[in-house]
Amino acid sequence: MKKSIYVFTVIFLCLTVHSNVSENFLYNSSYDSTNNKVSSSSYLNSNDQSLNPKEVFLTFDDGPCINNTRKILSILKDNNVKASFFIVGIKANENPQILREISDSGMCVGVHTYSHDYKKIYRNLNAYLDDYDACYNVIKKLTGKTPSPYIRLPGGSTNLVTSKANINSIKEALHEKGIRYVDWNVCSGDAESHVVAVDKIKNNVMTQCKDKNFAVILMHDTYYKHFTVEALPDIIKYLKNEGYVFKTFDDISPAEEEEMIKLKIMNK
Repeated sequence: MKKSIYVFTVIFLCLTVHSNVSENFLYNSSYDSTNNKVSSSSYLNSNDQSLNPKEVFLTFDDGPCINNTRKILSILKDNNVKASFFIVGIKANENPQILREISDSGMCVGVHTYSHDYKKIYRNLNAYLDDYDACYNVIKKLTGKTPSPYIRLPGGSTNLVTSKANINSIKEALHEKGIRYVDWNVCSGDAESHVVAVDKIKNNVMTQCKDKNFAVILMHDTYYKHFTVEALPDIIKYLKNEGYVFKTFDDISPAEEEEMIKLKIMNK
């Protein structure tokens, strides 16, 4: 019983604290902010129609950061693992070379937010779309590549920062543009505070991954997240030992997307 309460508490904190930390669309969304439309081409890996027995998507929010993102990239490279990075536009402008390194390393690069100012972003639908446009355009300008049509809403799609009516209008607008918003079903808890014990981060991931065949893990690569960096090698080792296949949103299949929707990780 205590274990169940603990896991619930961690998940709840990820849905609330994460929102206070500053820090069937088969499309490739080439978003045109001038006329608010999407020109689409096939994006999903339609050659792969099946699910692996166990799959994991490592995701990192709120970077790129000068001191931790490169360390995470190095760990991923050493372990021959890819991940998905949801970018903050202001941070990308501050660290353009690091953003390019993320992209050039074969990682998935998607929009998180430009400003990470929740009061500004969630003021209304147009404010959100302006913020999305700004982040999208920065990523495209600095990398020369179209950002992934898979994004992460600031605070997640069930955040308590804005009204239900407002977040629903944002979801509907994204839906119309062929943009997928992705949450998570495993929370590392690394955004609970600036200081989170390495063992706690590892335990959060391992506990929540238990009995899951499909996991999307939330982590962060911001300035204070050196504890995440320290925990990452053991997290990857654990996941490999458990037989997980590592995936990103750049090589997602229709079957994987369907599974995410069914599990309410995507577009819920």
